[in-house]
Amino acid sequence: RKLDDVLAEIRVGVWQPPAPPDVVDEHEPTFHEFASRWWAARKGELRPKTQLDYEWQLRKHLLPFFAEYPVTDIDLALVERYREEKLIERERVRAAAEAGKPLRDRRGQRRKPMSNGSINKTLVTLAQILESAVERGLVDSNPASGRRRRLKTSKPVRRHLEADDLRELLSVAAEMDRTSRQYRIGRRPMIAVMAKSGLRVTEMCQLRWRDVDVHHQRLIIGQAKTDAGIREVDLSLDVMEELMAWRASLQTSDADAFVFATNSGRPRDKDNVRQRVLGPVVRKANELREQRGLPSLPAISPHALRRTYISLLIEAGAPLPYVMRQVGHEDSRTTLEVYAQVQQRLSRKQVHQAFDDLLADADRHEEVPTDGSEKIALPTVSVSFGNAKFGAPEGSDGPRGPRNWSTEAD
Repeated sequence: RKLDDVLAEIRVGVWQPPAPPDVVDEHEPTFHEFASRWWAARKGELRPKTQLDYEWQLRKHLLPFFAEYPVTDIDLALVERYREEKLIERERVRAAAEAGKPLRDRRGQRRKPMSNGSINKTLVTLAQILESAVERGLVDSNPASGRRRRLKTSKPVRRHLEADDLRELLSVAAEMDRTSRQYRIGRRPMIAVMAKSGLRVTEMCQLRWRDVDVHHQRLIIGQAKTDAGIREVDLSLDVMEELMAWRASLQTSDADAFVFATNSGRPRDKDNVRQRVLGPVVRKANELREQRGLPSLPAISPHALRRTYISLLIEAGAPLPYVMRQVGHEDSRTTLEVYAQVQQRLSRKQVHQAFDDLLADADRHEEVPTDGSEKIALPTVSVSFGNAKFGAPEGSDGPRGPRNWSTEAD
């Protein structure tokens, strides 16, 4: 709009050149002003979902606290006070919920206490904004940078299923689909696609039939969380048969229809998949396992199914670059983390098997008689101490043990 205004002024001949460079604006920008300019320049580099996350951090947390402060006044003490305010606010939200009077936001939605990780996320964004202020010479140092500003976080437990657990889950899902009184949800094919192709739950929800390449046995993912997520996913014959059987049951030929749509034809979302699809199947599977005296399955999320696919693919011997391309990993750290877990599991199996074999070999050895009726020649081990050599049979009790110790002087 500013460019259009300038061009209009030029056309009518009233445009004036800008002020000379030596004219300096003495105004010190507030955090609200500076952060708004920073966000306007940064926003175009990010994907829509990432933009929403940044805007949530700015609107809900950073701006309500820092908005009116000049950027030059934000120091270490103020950053630490912000962190303390977030902790106090979290306890207030938690206490209200425990008292049966949960706090709600302006839209009436129930507020949830922020985790340490979420608070740290806002501190990282604050550090990014203030780093830009350092680069422009507004402040000398960045008071929000450094690990000391961050709260301690526990590493989340990353779960995945073993092959037999996945097989059981698919069997239960198929039975629930078969006996459902309502319209078929497609629990089994949804779980199969996530666990056997590694799709993110949102990628699966947005999947259309035109994205299913039957001839080349693959899925075309055109929209994803990252650039690496835009990819072609190879499918096993097993998964392709699952999809074709599901399509035949729907009796649809519309290429633009969603593969796993709701009853109204709209795409599902991750909450719908978690609550209507995966959750009931896991509960039913655990009920059946309890009847057989088996332990319950671990807490399973859609992302756990994605990790299950990665772990099984690695265990099957797939190279790491291929695994990364299949699941759309931009950073190898996530793939390597699963790889390390798989290798640890395989090593544990090998070690335990070797341990059992060692004990089995020991059980097969004959016992050495101790009544003196039979003598067994044992190999001698020589140990030197100074000018003397001591020889002892392996398995003897030491210098005070059996009589066949010998001393040989040099």
